[in-house]
Amino acid sequence: MFGEGKTMNVTLRKSGPADRELISSMLAAAKLPGESLDNGVTSFYVAVEDGEVIGMAGMEFYGGDALLRSVTVLPGMRAKGYGSMIVDRMLDEARNADVRSVVLLTETAGDFFFKKGFSFVERSDIDNAELKRSSEFAYACPKSAVCMKLELVSQ
Repeated sequence: MFGEGKTMNVTLRKSGPADRELISSMLAAAKLPGESLDNGVTSFYVAVEDGEVIGMAGMEFYGGDALLRSVTVLPGMRAKGYGSMIVDRMLDEARNADVRSVVLLTETAGDFFFKKGFSFVERSDIDNAELKRSSEFAYACPKSAVCMKLELVSQ
């Protein structure tokens, strides 16, 4: 269970081969890039409630930085706090991996991530060259996507 004050019984687990088709269909339904599904760079996680996958997210690690991507919740489960819980858990994963900052690109969820503590930054302000060569930055996300960054504080 995660998310303080929540009564939802949701777990977040790293995806396995059996989740591949589900992740692929969730990415397609949410109009999110799926190019990294089989490249081994993105670690996908699925949020499960009562045995059913209700959402997902992906993370790529580049030294001390991470790229958060592909955060989505099934349409019937939106606006119930699940997306926020998924992001909180992904940020915990980043902290546990000693990541100093988390970066993302989005066309539709800037306000959501701003409320989660992310700041709007220019793509050119990202100083991790390896992260900037990721498929997300290089070609999967259009130039119209906004770039956001969250500096993580050690706890």
